[in-house]
Amino acid sequence: MPAVMAAAANASALPLRDHPVELAGHVFGRFTVLALCVLIGVAAWFRQPVIVTLLGLTLATAGVSHVWSRLCLRRVRCERTLSTNALFPGEQLVVTTRLSNQKLLPLPWIDVAQPAPPRLLGRAGSDSAVALSRSLSMPWYSRLTWREPIVPERRGYYTLPPLTLTSGDILGFYPRATDAGSFEHVSVYPRLYPVRRLPLQRADANGALTGRVSLQEDPTRMRGIRDYQHRDGIRRVHWKASAHHQRLMVKLYEPPALARVSLVLVGDSFDEFTDDNSFELATSAIASIACHCVESQMQVGFLGNSRLLAAGGRARLAPGGGNVQLVALLELLARITTGVDVPFGHLADGIQRLAASGAGLIIVTGRMREEHVNAFTLLSGRRCPLLVLEVGAASPHGALPFRHRVISTPADLADLGDAL
Repeated sequence: MPAVMAAAANASALPLRDHPVELAGHVFGRFTVLALCVLIGVAAWFRQPVIVTLLGLTLATAGVSHVWSRLCLRRVRCERTLSTNALFPGEQLVVTTRLSNQKLLPLPWIDVAQPAPPRLLGRAGSDSAVALSRSLSMPWYSRLTWREPIVPERRGYYTLPPLTLTSGDILGFYPRATDAGSFEHVSVYPRLYPVRRLPLQRADANGALTGRVSLQEDPTRMRGIRDYQHRDGIRRVHWKASAHHQRLMVKLYEPPALARVSLVLVGDSFDEFTDDNSFELATSAIASIACHCVESQMQVGFLGNSRLLAAGGRARLAPGGGNVQLVALLELLARITTGVDVPFGHLADGIQRLAASGAGLIIVTGRMREEHVNAFTLLSGRRCPLLVLEVGAASPHGALPFRHRVISTPADLADLGDAL
């Protein structure tokens, strides 16, 4: 797989810019210290050595605690490393945290909090960020390393904020906090399901889609060898391989052109609040079909009208082949949401251009409306190779004039029908 699948983003510690933690009703705030100074002066004026001693010790304790707190987070380094920043649901993401105290002053206590999106941790019912916290104590010049395994179960594009370090003096009078590291992103791809048969297959020598494997081949692109058969010509014999295997072997060549299949996701056919499971199945259907096409050496493109997380942009991907194209599509599907970016009219114009280019179309929808049916009927009337997959319950439209399949479970993806 390309490096985007295996690279781990290493978050180095940022220069410490710690700040005190605001505590409501702090006992030893500025007003308290000023009051202690006034009381010491009054007690000294009235020659009360016991009270002066007690107040002086209290003021000295507050002073030492304040100085300790100002120094506690200096030369403290924290680094976070992700085992990967791209994975599938059910795979394990390991977050490794390294903490070091590079000074003579010990840390009697330090809290390390890792805020994380609740859906990444499998807590979809929570709205606010969940923190993975750990409380430690560190002597001088020491290092600690620990690992947090996370197994995400939901597709998505998640952001991990910087770590939050909180420490202070031994009495906890003046806690301070700082952020360490940087923002990192984790892509959880859609689940992949087996797809064994598609209605759109290879192209002929002119690049036009057919329903069968091309009979013509490109003699400059050999993809393997096989045993000699009586219908093979003498020019196809691979003499070196025949000598090695002690029997006649012939060359196998790539076809001269590959079919271009465009996958379309109609985002406005899903309800933003109630069709979450259907939308997840739809994204998995697109990812599974794309994986099957790439394995079959087809070119795959993508078009949709759903919103994208993070950097934004349009949900589209130009046709291409190979693992690089598949990873790019999976990254796009990880960021896609149920919200609508553009209305269906704009998406229908893009579908018409794809149909005019000669690409086969596999359109994935939720509940089809009348405008969807009319647009797909128009494509079918132009003899465009078309397959519409309706995820969830079938819409009450009766018999449809185009190839149509209902996808209720992942098992329905295994066989999508005969060739067109």
